[in-house]
Amino acid sequence: MPYNLKVTRQKQSGFFADCSRQEFERRLGRLREEMERSGVDGLLLTQQTNVRYATGFYEVGWIVPAYFYMAFIPGKEDLPPAVFCPEGCQIQAEAAWVETVIRWDFPVGFYTGSVGDSLVQAAASWLRKLGLSRARVATELSAHFRMGLSVECFDGIRAALPGVGWVDCGEIMWAVRRIKSPEEVRRLREACRISCLGVRAGFEAMSEGMTERDIANVMSARMHAEGGSQIHFLALYAGPDRALWADSTPRREMVLGQGSLLQFDGGCTYDGYFADFKRFACLGEPTADQRRGFEIAKASEEAAIEAVKPGANLGEVYEASQQVIRDAGYPDFVDWCQSVGWSGIGHSLGLDIHEMPGISIGSRTRIEPGMVLCIEPFFYHRGGYPLWEVSNKYGLEDVVLVTETGHEILTPESIISRDIWMA
Repeated sequence: MPYNLKVTRQKQSGFFADCSRQEFERRLGRLREEMERSGVDGLLLTQQTNVRYATGFYEVGWIVPAYFYMAFIPGKEDLPPAVFCPEGCQIQAEAAWVETVIRWDFPVGFYTGSVGDSLVQAAASWLRKLGLSRARVATELSAHFRMGLSVECFDGIRAALPGVGWVDCGEIMWAVRRIKSPEEVRRLREACRISCLGVRAGFEAMSEGMTERDIANVMSARMHAEGGSQIHFLALYAGPDRALWADSTPRREMVLGQGSLLQFDGGCTYDGYFADFKRFACLGEPTADQRRGFEIAKASEEAAIEAVKPGANLGEVYEASQQVIRDAGYPDFVDWCQSVGWSGIGHSLGLDIHEMPGISIGSRTRIEPGMVLCIEPFFYHRGGYPLWEVSNKYGLEDVVLVTETGHEILTPESIISRDIWMA
């Protein structure tokens, strides 16, 4: 039986859209340029941040996993981009700049039951309608994406379109998303400012007897009070007992005492855009060994930041950071890290906390104005390894905007120092 494709032409679009119409059209044009360059006929986007970036569509309904919002962006300008949403949710799709909405039916049981095959049929029917049943379509297949579909649904779409060749969309998406527009930079700058204020408030409140979670709550409260949107990642861990539990959840069981070396990593989002930086605090005086380890890590980060300028490549940024550690007397530490693959010192930042390109050994990716990079080289206590057997880890992280002539640090010392905060 032929599938009854439900297509809505929205009466209005861009109602509370996540970006301006001009920004949407710029992104759409750039995506189509990259599709043509890559020999791709269309983009099937399912990851929330990719759909948000490409269409301006963002609503809280994303929190329900079974809603499966999607977007399809054809490469040809005479074919309309479309958003897919469950029947009944099309009113939310007015937030997108895309005017075409494809509705699919939930089976009996609504979102408490299975999704059924309506979404599969809707996607396959739409591509056939566009004449793309034998096209080359890119979607989120690589490690740096999280597809917003179940395996069952995606397998169903592929089976329903046996003539389609599926490829990863990373080459296309990251080529566009890596260069931030002025509007994106404004949001990133604000996320960084708010996050810095929050971390400073937590460090100012730090006292003996507080727990990791107590301090994290102070930080979070200040970030929200300053206008932060959400906090997806706030890692806080105190040494010596948890000095190597990097990226860990603040614990109410971990009580700070004299000599606790506290490490923060993360930040809040502002209108979807992340801050991600690292700072250290100590309850009392750090030991001489701790201070030396921290200063090596700090000098390594400073050298990496100094290497950020248009025309350089990201591999040069990595090498600048590691040369500092070698010159400090720890070439074996660098060599061992490289031998086990620990040879990345940062990443790009935007709607996702880790974006591509990354900053790693041998990268020939050219640095361009508009990139926003998180630079975070690390050093372990006394240059020890293997890493999981060492007593402490040191490292700063800052958010760096590439400008036409060099760079700008978006996590400034004017708000919170890059030295160890002494409480």
